[in-house]
Amino acid sequence: MSADPLDLKGAATHFLHTEGPRGFLLRFALVYGVFGLILQAVSLWTQAPIYEIYVRVFADNDGDFTPYMDELSAVSAQANLGSLIMLPISLALWAVFEAASQRRYIRAEGFRLALGADEGRLAIVGLIWFALFIVGNLGLLLAAIIPGLIVGLVAGAVAGFVIGGIVFLAGFVVALWLFARLSAASALTVRDNQIRFFESWQLTKGHGWRIAGSYFLLFAAFLLLSLIVYAIVIFVAFALLAPATDSSAGGETANAVLSVMGGPGFWAPISILMFLVLMMQSVFSHALGGPAALIVRRRTVEGGMTLTDTFG
Repeated sequence: MSADPLDLKGAATHFLHTEGPRGFLLRFALVYGVFGLILQAVSLWTQAPIYEIYVRVFADNDGDFTPYMDELSAVSAQANLGSLIMLPISLALWAVFEAASQRRYIRAEGFRLALGADEGRLAIVGLIWFALFIVGNLGLLLAAIIPGLIVGLVAGAVAGFVIGGIVFLAGFVVALWLFARLSAASALTVRDNQIRFFESWQLTKGHGWRIAGSYFLLFAAFLLLSLIVYAIVIFVAFALLAPATDSSAGGETANAVLSVMGGPGFWAPISILMFLVLMMQSVFSHALGGPAALIVRRRTVEGGMTLTDTFG
């Protein structure tokens, strides 16, 4: 098995040292990029009426939404319905790629996508994560707002803002630790061929802060790369749109901008850049599974690990 040490660096870089057939990460990223680009295109198509209104608001009306509120309300309902339809598709794609990622870590397999038992079980794991995400975000906001509001009423707005910010940051650190303690859910589910979630708590005992630290390093690296890549995307987009804004007159600016955005001269280079962005996201997504998967494999080899079933 992998010789990566169970330290911060070993956990954070484990995705680069997995066993199995070569070329996994490149294939994973390329296929993820294709599916992600298709999903982005469908999402853009469902949201296109809203984006068109935003273009007209800022190009022709100096950012004033007032004349467009009725039209915006009408198209928002349709766009939101389209977004709801995309949710199960997004969950299915997440489960498919998460299964491929974890099979690599746990079973040392090559890259393959499937729709089978692994994917079905991981879809349930994803739904549990989604529920915890909603509850956790609500709890974190309330934990920051309530003491901040109380202190603000007693000692002033500045003090309330500071206290609320401190509580929020502390809550975020705790949330990251909790996420780390439960992060082995996917790896355990693939290893045991049954749904495992809260059993991860037993497995990661004594490793919570190490996993959380590795996630912090991965998040920091991904954030830095994202800032650079998205800055390039935005620069290219504005450069492609500049001729339309310069050559258009008065109320025709929005039409000129929309015309450029609808042509291959705009969406072809932007699509290529977004494909590269999605490939980067895929590597980050795969890397996030590495720290917990490393611990699962180590504990499996060491033996002596008995887990209580959460689900049958």
